[in-house]
Amino acid sequence: MGDTILLTNGKVITPFRQINPGTILIEGDSIKDIGPSDKIRVSGKAQVIDVQGMWISPGFIDLHLHGSWGGDVMSASLNDLTRMAEGLVKGGVTSFLPSTLSGPLSGIVKAVECIEKAMDKELKGAKILGVHLEGPYFNMEQRGAQNPEYIIPPRPEDYLPILDQHPSIIRVSAAPEIPGALELGQELRRRGIVASIGHSNATYQEVIQAVENGYTHATHIFSAMSTVRRIDAYRVSGVVEAVLVIDELTTEMIADGHHLPPSLMKLVLKCKGMEKVCLVTDAMMAAGMGPGKYTLGGLDVIVESAVPGVFEIPAQEGNDVAKLADRSAFASSVATMDQLLRVAVRHVGLNVPDAVKLITLNPARMQKIDHVRGLLAPGMKADITVFDDDIKVQLTMVEGKIRYQKTSFCF
Repeated sequence: MGDTILLTNGKVITPFRQINPGTILIEGDSIKDIGPSDKIRVSGKAQVIDVQGMWISPGFIDLHLHGSWGGDVMSASLNDLTRMAEGLVKGGVTSFLPSTLSGPLSGIVKAVECIEKAMDKELKGAKILGVHLEGPYFNMEQRGAQNPEYIIPPRPEDYLPILDQHPSIIRVSAAPEIPGALELGQELRRRGIVASIGHSNATYQEVIQAVENGYTHATHIFSAMSTVRRIDAYRVSGVVEAVLVIDELTTEMIADGHHLPPSLMKLVLKCKGMEKVCLVTDAMMAAGMGPGKYTLGGLDVIVESAVPGVFEIPAQEGNDVAKLADRSAFASSVATMDQLLRVAVRHVGLNVPDAVKLITLNPARMQKIDHVRGLLAPGMKADITVFDDDIKVQLTMVEGKIRYQKTSFCF
């Protein structure tokens, strides 16, 4: 059965309800019971952790990141993935989806194989859920920080062997308007893989076709996607508008305080509702490392805190952003998951429980893992994050094991 832990005296967010003061009983890797602190009892020995009134939430889930804490997914290095997993728990992440970049197919396969090896090991950090292929099937006009040298159309002779050999691939981002992308969407749907619209210059009609052919999600809304434009005097809606009005599509926001101003994040939530949006870091290796010069997919990147005066959130110490060296585009982010939560609360104006839903239950639903993660309830995995009123992570538990602890709680 494993260890028994009683996590008690906290403001519990399930996230369907709040229990204050609440207690969670953990046996082994799963939650045994949850409820008001005066109602939960344990027979026999248990490790009691009094969180002293702090917030207790489901563990944070990051569905989109390319690296962090000095680790890079595309390096195909087990050491890099280990650094990522052990660093991510400091920001409250309990599970994540490593994301590849556009590159040689052989290099992408090596990265996938390395991720699979890491999945077979018990990392002393966040758990790897599977693989997200972001590229190389994109529209060159919306490549963003993806290396244009490697962007290609999807060909069955390329992707079918990869999908056959690597069931760890559970999400693929692609531009549905490019040749072969609708057939790719059909194949992904057949396999139960999440097909996501990304780096796309599609029109509204082309997005409708994409939904009909298996696409259910949209990668980092407003980033590397078309918006309304004029064609022969007529306004034509793009991916942005399509995502906002098509109920069948879920989406994600890079809520690092740089990629989107609060007004656009409010617009997304107003149009999509609180059920169909999640927050992602889209982080690269510099996340958690500080300002400096880095690389991303073979491109030079600079990390700095400079913000133009017109932006809605002023420059803040410790709130850095990654840009291509010529500062023409963002290059992923250097955000941690707790930073996204702070932005959602302080700048978007959400209350803590609603903001928590965007980084726990919603991503779990979108990736079809909400039967085991994203919710604090009996039978669910004991993936739990404890944070204070300043939204600073104090304890992270992955499948019943404490993987990060900042505060010396009473035991």
